Amino acid sequence: MNCSVNWFKYRLPNSTDIVSGASHTLVKGFGKGFVVAPFLNPEKFLLNIPFDFIPESHDIKAINSSLPLSTPKSDYQLEIKAIKDKLDGNRGKIVAARVIRLDISIDLNATFDSLCQSYPNAFVFSFSTSETGTWIGASPELLLRKDKEFLTTMALAGTRPCSDIDEQWDEKNLDEQAMVTEFIIDSLIKNCGTVTVGKTFTKKAGPIEHICTPIAAFMPPSELADEYEDSYINRLRQLLTELSPTPALCGSDRSQSLELIRDYEKFSREMYGGFCGPNDIEDNTAFFVNLRSAKVSKNAVAIYAGGGITPLSNSDDEWNETEMKSKTIINHLKTSEE
Repeated sequence: MNCSVNWFKYRLPNSTDIVSGASHTLVKGFGKGFVVAPFLNPEKFLLNIPFDFIPESHDIKAINSSLPLSTPKSDYQLEIKAIKDKLDGNRGKIVAARVIRLDISIDLNATFDSLCQSYPNAFVFSFSTSETGTWIGASPELLLRKDKEFLTTMALAGTRPCSDIDEQWDEKNLDEQAMVTEFIIDSLIKNCGTVTVGKTFTKKAGPIEHICTPIAAFMPPSELADEYEDSYINRLRQLLTELSPTPALCGSDRSQSLELIRDYEKFSREMYGGFCGPNDIEDNTAFFVNLRSAKVSKNAVAIYAGGGITPLSNSDDEWNETEMKSKTIINHLKTSEE
């Protein structure tokens, strides 16, 4: 596939190094470069932007692409009701997402810098391809990081406004996060065998905070040295596509959740809820969930936000939660006129 310029730009959490790369080629599949995957069918629509050259500042711009309209509150509440009816009081979770569209033109470089300054612990990213359009975000959620044979991830769920008081989390948020933890541990045991679960803590992410459980695993190499690289890449790709989307972005039962999402959401999530990140660029391989993010066109921005709906959910509280999450991006959009 050829186009003018496919580009990426990112800064890893707790780092000051900003990495930019670009290519006139866009590779289908998993390779060395900046990997992007959509919410649905990541194993089929995985894309890779090779690091062929460093883009000029004028290349870091949005391309024209279609954006969804804002989700009315009535539609969002209807989806929440449908989810609660589907769960019928049983333990479970389905994620409902919505869109906030703003008809403005933004400066991607200035917005990226503002996100970096405000969210030092987030993965700040932006990328643009002929297949995906242009995206920008500040994700708090690591999907998978690789350091030789060692893998690290996290179970991140539950949401509330940031507080200086060390409060107990309520039952709804604790159960929501537990479902994500169980799913990730089961996936890692199936693919790796050895799994270590860290101490759960409250993780701040801008104006809100979440429940976070660090998880690590060891993926032993193939017994056949000459098959090591291909085997390892294939297993890593398989693990990524099994993990994504996690219950934090989809639901505790993936097939049930996807069916209801297709029925009630009047937009495609596209890359929102998928993942992105560098694959062995400057010795970094780390993939983060594409959330707290927006799709950007030349004269408009679509901000995506979602929340985990359980039998204990309140529709007004869930709407307010997505309002808080969307401010992660909205408060840092820099218009091209500024």
